[in-house]
Amino acid sequence: MKRLLQLLFTFHLLFFTFSSVFAQSDEVSVNTEIFVINQTTAADGSVSEEAKPATTARPGQIVEYRLVARNETDTTLPAGTVIITGPVPNGTTFVPESATPKDERILTEYSADGTNFADADSPILSGEGDNRTVVDPAAYRAVRWTLLVPLEPAQEETFVYRVTVNPAAN
Repeated sequence: MKRLLQLLFTFHLLFFTFSSVFAQSDEVSVNTEIFVINQTTAADGSVSEEAKPATTARPGQIVEYRLVARNETDTTLPAGTVIITGPVPNGTTFVPESATPKDERILTEYSADGTNFADADSPILSGEGDNRTVVDPAAYRAVRWTLLVPLEPAQEETFVYRVTVNPAAN
């Protein structure tokens, strides 16, 4: 069962790499880099991290996605036109506060359904009418970044977020 789970997650990592990162047009290419994050706690309680390229991950491991967006045109892309979306793969949980960069150049938004997005300062709601509830960040299904400054020709911008691989269902 453990081996089957690793094989399925390996397939999921590869599938994600080739099909699930969205840029709004052919003007922007997105290269996805996937890492497993190994954390070590020292005797003094400090935590260090090491990122290793991932092809597989086990339940409980943290996986980091680095999306490198590049302007493939000879012209400057205007502010607000470069939009990158990174889905949270099935079988994983979004790590709250892991989406970067966080600065005034970029609008970072989150979604509980992969379709409707809200920025970090607005609660993400689920349900209808009186049954609406605030979604826990661990339940987010996608992260979206909008570049609020122009992207020059051949310029790259890196976007990062993390997920934790869920335990296998029995």
